[in-house]
Amino acid sequence: MAIVAVQTVTGTGNLTLNGVAAGNLLVAMQSGYRSNTTTAIAVPTDTGGTFVGGIAGVGALWFSSTFAVLVGLFYEVNAASGTHTVTFEANAIDNKTLSEFSGMATASVLDVSQAALTSNSDITSQVTGTTGTTAQADELIIIALAAAAPSGANPMGLTNPVSGFTTLQIWDNSLSGLPTFHAYKIVSATGTQSATFNWTAHETNMGAHAAIAAFKGTAAGVNAAARASRSRPFPYKPGSPRGLR
Repeated sequence: MAIVAVQTVTGTGNLTLNGVAAGNLLVAMQSGYRSNTTTAIAVPTDTGGTFVGGIAGVGALWFSSTFAVLVGLFYEVNAASGTHTVTFEANAIDNKTLSEFSGMATASVLDVSQAALTSNSDITSQVTGTTGTTAQADELIIIALAAAAPSGANPMGLTNPVSGFTTLQIWDNSLSGLPTFHAYKIVSATGTQSATFNWTAHETNMGAHAAIAAFKGTAAGVNAAARASRSRPFPYKPGSPRGLR
């Protein structure tokens, strides 16, 4: 069964997905800014289930170490059918994305993840860091970025899309908002995973925080093909007695 992006909603407040199919994976992405620099973004709550994750950790400091920009990646495995209204941690500024994916494992779905940050620097890119090697070929890769600077630029000049990824949400204005980038891709081979967010504006005392996570697909198609190969009879050889292969 192939991995498929079913639906996505974005916004600055709480988000709702309607008509979620039973057994699918929900992924919540949050980019935020606040003055509290010592804690990670809290796991969101869901009226239709339970999120886990907290993949990204404490975010990047900017503006003389007074403020922080943070990302959080969270997931809900084997979702219940119906409506899911997700309540996120409230920060000074937030951008959130909530997505549903089918063709995903219904247990132990999180494979590998990584996060990276840069604090108080004149930068024009931010890496996610590189994950360990994925456990299987068919996986969903999610990436998220939050960035900010005291001066601000509109646009910041984010490169869209990130190479190889499909964009779910982008906010390219650090003058009156929080630069945000949420995206995904589906891979069909094992290997390490990483991504780099790039932009053009040079701003001093900038902070950026990025994360990446890989989620396992069902691998049903691969397993079914292997079983069929093992059970397939040898072809009949012309001239051989019937029943001999």
